[in-house]
Amino acid sequence: MMQQLLQITSTPIEYQLKIEPARLEFNQADNPKGDISQQTVRLNLASQNTKVRLDTMDMRRSLGFQTNMDRAYAGAQAGRSNFQEFLAEQTRTANALANGAPDGLKIADVMRQRMLEQPQSYTVFLPSTGPDISWVPAELNIDYQPGQVSMDWQTMRNVMEYVPGKYHMEIVQYPKVEVEYLGEPQYIPRSADPNYVEPAE
Repeated sequence: MMQQLLQITSTPIEYQLKIEPARLEFNQADNPKGDISQQTVRLNLASQNTKVRLDTMDMRRSLGFQTNMDRAYAGAQAGRSNFQEFLAEQTRTANALANGAPDGLKIADVMRQRMLEQPQSYTVFLPSTGPDISWVPAELNIDYQPGQVSMDWQTMRNVMEYVPGKYHMEIVQYPKVEVEYLGEPQYIPRSADPNYVEPAE
C-alpha cells in the first residue's frame, strides 16, 4: 500500500449577510389648528348742522355803505356824468348868448333863468333791495359696518415616507487551500542524508 505523502486541506469562504427589509413609515399629523379673529360692530355717525348765509352787500350799497372799490368806481362815474352835464349846460348857455335871447329876452334874463333852474328830484325807497339769503340743509351720514368673524384653519397632512431595503454582506473568512507534505525529505544524492548508512557489500 502506497503511503500518501500530501495532505490537502481546504477552508471554504465564510460570510455574514445583513438584510434590512424595505419599510413604509407613516407619520400621523396633529389635530387641525384654527385662528379665530372677531371684528365688532361699528356705527359711525357724522352730522352737519344747517348753514345759513346772509349777503347784505347789495343792501348796504343801496343805503350808501360802499367799499373802497365801490366808492372809487362810483366817484369816477359821478365825476364823468357831472362833467358831461356841466359841459352840455355851458354849451347851451353859450349858444343862447351867441344867438341872442329869443322873444326880446335880455342876456341877464337868460342867466337868471339858468340860475333858477332846479335839478330834478326822484323818490327812492331805501334800502332798494334786501339781503341775499342762501342755506345748506343739515346732513346726517351713517356708516354701519357689521361684525365679522374670520377663521383661519391650518390643516395638517399625514406624511408617508418609503425607506428602501438594505443588503449588507460581510466576509468573515476568505477561502484557502493548505497543502502539507507528510513524507520525509528526499536528499540527492542520498549520501547527503544525515541518517544515511552506507550499505554493506
